[in-house]
Amino acid sequence: MLNRESLAVKVIRVFLSAAFCLFALVPIYSALIVALTPYSNMLEAQLFPHYFELSNFVSAFDLIGDNILNSFIYATSATLLTTAISVPAAYAIARYRFKFRRAVLFSLLLTQMMAGIVILPTLYKTFNALGMLDSPLSLILVYSAVNLALVVTIHHGYFASLPREIDEAAEIDGCNYLQTLWRIIFPISGPGIAVGAIFVFINSYNEFVIPLFLLSSAKQYPLTLTVYSLVTDTTIRWHIMAAASLIGIIPPVAIFTFFQKYIIKGVTSGAVKG
Repeated sequence: MLNRESLAVKVIRVFLSAAFCLFALVPIYSALIVALTPYSNMLEAQLFPHYFELSNFVSAFDLIGDNILNSFIYATSATLLTTAISVPAAYAIARYRFKFRRAVLFSLLLTQMMAGIVILPTLYKTFNALGMLDSPLSLILVYSAVNLALVVTIHHGYFASLPREIDEAAEIDGCNYLQTLWRIIFPISGPGIAVGAIFVFINSYNEFVIPLFLLSSAKQYPLTLTVYSLVTDTTIRWHIMAAASLIGIIPPVAIFTFFQKYIIKGVTSGAVKG
């Protein structure tokens, strides 16, 4: 009886995994078909590719090459800035008991319930008054601010799972707060820090609304705005848009794949205690 139940569980698990993979891959497969199709044949129904117009990918890369670099620079800069702020903040919240500590944690979670677009008009006016519109710096600052609360929450969960004996041993050795954080906690917290960093990078890389508000120069555009620019009042260049989208997902997928083991370890470790 037990073996039959185990077999049934395995079958259900395999079925659900296959269904999830199919659900995730069908949009990519559809985009690949469109990217390989000439514009003149775009309305043809295709279950399997009938054409292999690789020049669409060449045209797409010529169009978005600089913008992929922009997106990568914005996302990487926001990730570094957010990590530099969130790690000491999360460690302090996890290790020290102070008044309104729970209120601080609740406030961080509460900010995630607010739609980011609500504050964009105010940010636009602020950066306009400071002369910082159409500036990569303003974009990086907003990216970091938008993701900061989430990353502090993630890092707090991981730091709270670390034994306090580590801090006590460091204190006995004469380390102060910053020394303990930099020399002891930071080196052993790679998986937990990687989880937050990956979230910031992917969120920033995929961001569309914020640069739409803050940027006006095409040379400063991230990938998302450049792909959107292919939609005009008269035409939609579906083949180039699909090819550009497929090229654009390569950097985040590569980074996510490379850090996958750290992400899994960080998520599971942070779930132990919080």
